[in-house]
Amino acid sequence: MKLAILGHGSVTNALLPILEQDGRFDVAGIHTRSKPAAESVEAFLDGARAHALVELTTLNPWTGEPAIGHVRAAFARGMHVVTANKGPIAFAFHELDGEATAQGVLFRFESAVMDGAPVFNQFRNNLPGVKVLGFAGILNSTTNLVIEAMEHGGSFEDGLAAARAMGVTEADASYDTDGWDSAAKTAALANVLMDARTTPRQVDREGIGGLTPGRVRELVESGRTIRLVSRGRGADLSVRAEVLERTDVLASVRGTSNLILFTTDLMGVVGTVSIDPGVEQTAYGVYLDLLDVMDSAC
Repeated sequence: MKLAILGHGSVTNALLPILEQDGRFDVAGIHTRSKPAAESVEAFLDGARAHALVELTTLNPWTGEPAIGHVRAAFARGMHVVTANKGPIAFAFHELDGEATAQGVLFRFESAVMDGAPVFNQFRNNLPGVKVLGFAGILNSTTNLVIEAMEHGGSFEDGLAAARAMGVTEADASYDTDGWDSAAKTAALANVLMDARTTPRQVDREGIGGLTPGRVRELVESGRTIRLVSRGRGADLSVRAEVLERTDVLASVRGTSNLILFTTDLMGVVGTVSIDPGVEQTAYGVYLDLLDVMDSAC
């Protein structure tokens, strides 16, 4: 299968060896803003003549662009699309899904929320007929690391520096600490799994910017902790720093780990946990989607 790739960051670097080892994928080209392979994305796609676009550009939490436009440009050329960018799912999922259906192509995005751990594929492939009624999750690694640094006597800035060194922050780390990354993931989950028609701007959002080491230490001494929690129930979507008892399953999430619990009609509460994922897991999620596209398209 011939692929065109947009974006050449850490996920692309981790994905390329996986594709090479598989042997069934041919990368026609990689186009980035800093090192363009053509005069425009559209010209790049025209020249690549690929079967699928792998969209790996960075998140714009305000509009989802230009990634939404990239996806549409690929659909217009009869290309399947796989992306790890949560922006298109958070801002325009229903429109894009309809366009993909009309063009007879597939649209996949497993790595958009939990670094490749099965969330969307879990319901698509393993839980047919199950209705998601709500969810609660810890979906942002940077805020975990910042809070843990303060729990251990460090500062907010110490935790942020550690997150940057691990490569888990967004290009602008304020997207993490102000809750925009989590709001985009919350909107994406609601759009795909609860048939919402929402955007990150409609999520009730409050980040961790107001937290101080003193407040975090007070919670530790009282046997509690705090985490940035994403919640969805019907039309009510929120991202907030919540005080949690240490016995709460959400409080067990440490480091770069993520966890999400879904309340469903037929299966009760089911969940997915990813322990200390890295860029390799995100790349695997992209690869898994490409395998799905390859199997479905053949």
